[in-house]
Amino acid sequence: MRFLENNPTLSRQLANPVGRDFIVGDLHGCRALLDGLLAQVSFDTEMDRLFSVGDLVDRGPDSAGCLALLKEPWFYPVLGNHDAMLMAWIYGRTQDKRQRDYACAFTRNKGWQWTKRFTRAAKYLPLLEQIPLVRIVGEGEQRFHVAHAELTNTLSGDSWTDALLDAEGSAIWTQKHFIVGFDDMGTWKDHVLWGRSLILDFKNRAQKGQLLPPPRQEALSRTYVGHTIIPPVSDQGPLEIRSHVFLDSGAYVSVLKEQDGMGLTLWNHTENRGFFMDDPEEPAGNVCASITKAR
Repeated sequence: MRFLENNPTLSRQLANPVGRDFIVGDLHGCRALLDGLLAQVSFDTEMDRLFSVGDLVDRGPDSAGCLALLKEPWFYPVLGNHDAMLMAWIYGRTQDKRQRDYACAFTRNKGWQWTKRFTRAAKYLPLLEQIPLVRIVGEGEQRFHVAHAELTNTLSGDSWTDALLDAEGSAIWTQKHFIVGFDDMGTWKDHVLWGRSLILDFKNRAQKGQLLPPPRQEALSRTYVGHTIIPPVSDQGPLEIRSHVFLDSGAYVSVLKEQDGMGLTLWNHTENRGFFMDDPEEPAGNVCASITKAR
C-alpha cells in the first residue's frame, strides 16, 4: 500500500441533533490550551463534538497528549501535513518519493525530538491511517466542511464544490499540479494538506490595493481550515476567504514564545461564535459573534 492510500479522502457525519459542534485550530502539541478552552465552554463529551483541522503533533510541548485525543469518541480530526509527516516517518525507508519527502520534512521540523521522549508514537499509526482528508458534516444550509489547508487552487482557478465532494471517487483527487505551500508538484491529496494559494492571492491583492476575493463561494459550503497562522481580530473573527474560515491562530507560538496575539481558537459552529486562549491559566475571551465577512 502506497503512502496516504490507507487514509480515506472523505468522511461524512450527520448533523448533531442533541449537542454543539466545535472546530479547533492547529493544536501542534498544545493540549493544555485545548483543555482550558473545552472547560471554558463547558464541553459535554456525551452530546458535543470536537472537529479538528489537523496538525495534532510537532512544535508544541505535548504531542503525546494531542495524539491521545484520537482515542476519544467525541473527537473528529482531519489529517494535517504534520500528522502525515509523522506517518511517513513511522513507515520508515521506502522507494515511494512522496513518503520520503514527507518523512524528510518530519526530520527537518525536528519531530524526532518529541518522538524520542514518546516512544509509543508508532502505536498510533492505525488511528492515524483512519483520519480522512476532508470531513463533510450535515446537509443543506447547516452543512460545513473541515480540511487542513484549502479546497481551492487560485493558480488554476480550480475549486472543490459541494457537488464535486459529493461525487464519490472523483477523479480530481489524482490531478497533478504545482502546489503553492508545498512548492512542488502533487495531487489534491497533497494540496489539501499543504496548499496556501488562497492566502497568497489574498495578500497579493491586498498589497496591490486590488478588490479582495469574496468571503463566500456560492458552490462551496463553509469550510474550516488551518495550516496558515492568521490570528483572529475580536470585532471580525477569523479570516474568511471563498468559504474558507482560517482557524490556525498560532497556538505553539503563544506557548513557546509568548507572542502577543497568538493562541488557540475554538469555534462553535452551532452558535456561530468562537473563543481564543493564549494562556491555559487565564480564562478564554469571546472572539466574535459572527464571521459573515472577511477581514
